[in-house]
Amino acid sequence: MAGDTQNDWSISGEFVEACNCSAPCQCLWNEAPDDDECTAALFWHIDEGVYEGTDLSDLTVGVLLYDQGLLFEGGWDLVVLVDEGASDAQATALEEIFMGRAGGVMGAVAELVEEVKDTAVVPITYDRENGHLSVAAGEIVAIEADAIDGFEAAPGEVSPHPLTVPSMTANTGKSTTATVSFDDEFAWDVSGNNSYFGEFEYGA
Repeated sequence: MAGDTQNDWSISGEFVEACNCSAPCQCLWNEAPDDDECTAALFWHIDEGVYEGTDLSDLTVGVLLYDQGLLFEGGWDLVVLVDEGASDAQATALEEIFMGRAGGVMGAVAELVEEVKDTAVVPITYDRENGHLSVAAGEIVAIEADAIDGFEAAPGEVSPHPLTVPSMTANTGKSTTATVSFDDEFAWDVSGNNSYFGEFEYGA
């Protein structure tokens, strides 16, 4: 999936993922996922961002992921969901970044991808308040998730997390709603299972 394009860009904001594993997801410890397969929806809301002069602020992009076996051995199938509010130039920039062609974190992740099955443009809404996450992507994805308190009622955290830089941590959470309906391969209801979320900073 990755290519040779290396343009000047940087984005920062918040991400959330919801998958089929019990919380917390054991894939971060390189153990097999529940039922030996991973079904996950991941979203990044960009607070501030620019790609070769194109402003990407206030846009959201999502990925649907299906994999069998150990997650970090690769073989992923993906669907990329692009914010309907993006212009043509913004949509192109988002695809360059999140399909790994622009390098950075997504460039490394792209090495694990077997095939991008499809790309769809959909209306995406994202909201985070007081430890509650809410994401909707048209009729395709619905996620509602809450932070899990850890020791002494402090929010649970994991580090390192592959979607954050080493200086950042990801919060542990649990979904109340986590449904996907795209096609036969990308269709599941994994509500009540793992969610990770937190801040991100990516760049070339």
